[in-house]
Order: sequence, then C-alpha cells, then structure tokens
Amino acid sequence: MRSKTGEADPPQTPIDTPASRRLRSLDIRVTGNPLDPDLAGSIIKPAELVDVIELTSLNRSELVMYNQLLAHAWNEIESTKVQRMPNARLHEAFDKLMAAFAKNSQRHPDTGRQVTTRISLLGPNAEEDTEDGYFYYTFHEGLLNVLRHSHTWARLKSEIMYLLRSKYSIRLYEMIERRINLNVQSETFTVDQLRALLGVPRNKLGRFADFNKYALKPAIAEINQLTDYSVSVGIRKRGRLVHELVLMWFRKDSDAVTRAAAERQRSRVGRSARRRDKVEIIV
Repeated sequence: MRSKTGEADPPQTPIDTPASRRLRSLDIRVTGNPLDPDLAGSIIKPAELVDVIELTSLNRSELVMYNQLLAHAWNEIESTKVQRMPNARLHEAFDKLMAAFAKNSQRHPDTGRQVTTRISLLGPNAEEDTEDGYFYYTFHEGLLNVLRHSHTWARLKSEIMYLLRSKYSIRLYEMIERRINLNVQSETFTVDQLRALLGVPRNKLGRFADFNKYALKPAIAEINQLTDYSVSVGIRKRGRLVHELVLMWFRKDSDAVTRAAAERQRSRVGRSARRRDKVEIIV
C-alpha cells in the first residue's frame, strides 16, 4: 500500500521472525489529515490494537474517536507524553474510553511462549470546560511499552473509515489492512474468536445465524463495496454446527478498484440498495 506521499509501506513479516525486529510500527508515519473526513489521510494502527478482544465494548463512534486520538498523537507518541487536541465536548465518549481496556494474545519473540496482554486503551486525561478549550490526554505506559515492541501494523485510509457505517465493518477493515501485506490470503478462526475480534458484545448475537446476518455479512458487504479488497468467508461444519470460519481476502483488479473509488465519491443515499448485502458464503 502507498501513502499519500507515494512511498510504499515496507513488506510486513510475522511478529516472531528476526526480520520483523528491524522496523517498528512506531517508525511508520501517519500522513495527510486523518481527523478530517473530507481529506485524505492515513492512520497507523499496530497489530496489538487491531487483533484485540474488547473487554469493554465500544460502539462505532467511540471506535472512530479512539482511532482519531491515536492518529493525532502517533507521530510524536514516544516523545510527547501529554497530547492536546480541540475539545469535542463528548464527555460520555471520553468516559467510556477512559474505562476501556482490551486483551491481546501472541507468541513472545524471544521465549516462544504464548502471552496474553491486557491493555488500557487510554491513560489519564483532562478537558477544559469551555467551547474553545482543549482535551489533554495520555496513553498508559503499559500500552506504550507494547507499542515499542510492535512490528506489524495496519495503515488505515481515514476516508474509508469514516464511510463505513458499522463498527463491525471498521474492525474487519482494520483486520484486512493489518494482513494485506503479509504472505497469506486467508486465516481460520473459531466463531467465538471472530465474534470477539469484530467486537460483538458477549450478550448479543449469540446464535451463528444472527451473528452472520447482522454483523459478519453486512461488514463483508461494506468492505467489498468501498475498499480496494475483496473479502469472503468459508464455513467449516462439524455435523450441523458451524465449527470454524475461514476469512479470505485479496486485492481487487484495476476495474474493481476504480468502481470502489467511484462509489466512495457517490452520495451515501442509496448505497445500501446498491450494495444489496451480497456476500459469498462458502461451505
């Protein structure tokens, strides 16, 4: 993938290989203006914040806000402890992010052991109680330490993130961008694993039929309509029960990329009808 400057991201390698230690996620720069929905920009989101299980479920607006806070701080996140941005006066969202944390499980590059890390998404913060005031925020030192050892990331196109209308679509988009430069085109998950990675609350969409109808298929349909990637899912069954899901992705050809770009420029009115929720399910 190429940034706004035209420079391509270097190929990513799995986190537990020696080559992956040469370039950190923190070395990759945010470009453009990712805080403005009308301007092109890119957001760097490390794998440790993409492939997480939300122990505090965020809605779409809260997820977008967190990505904005991360993008605003990213290029100076190591050197500037306290970040500042104009106060959006969204008290409830800030309260939710302050209380939010997630967990990530991956293999340690030195010991080879599987390690589960629980991450606070945001550190202490303060907001000025005026219309022209600022929101001051920090990231927890534990999270910063995780980021210092991150070697795999997603480069998100901010204009696509703002167009995606579902939290599940955004989470799936992050997952695909995090994997698109790896030398694989599919990954297998249990139903519970994929539910968790898409951020489905534990008490919702418990049946696979509901999860598939209201979360998975609509998310895939939005990705296929608006991005440069095609995504499909394969179902593996044990008897009559769905046992595993095989998520597959690949880059579209030039004609399909052009159609997706044209759709991004069209009005949101009628987009759902044009999409018609078409998703290929392979059993």
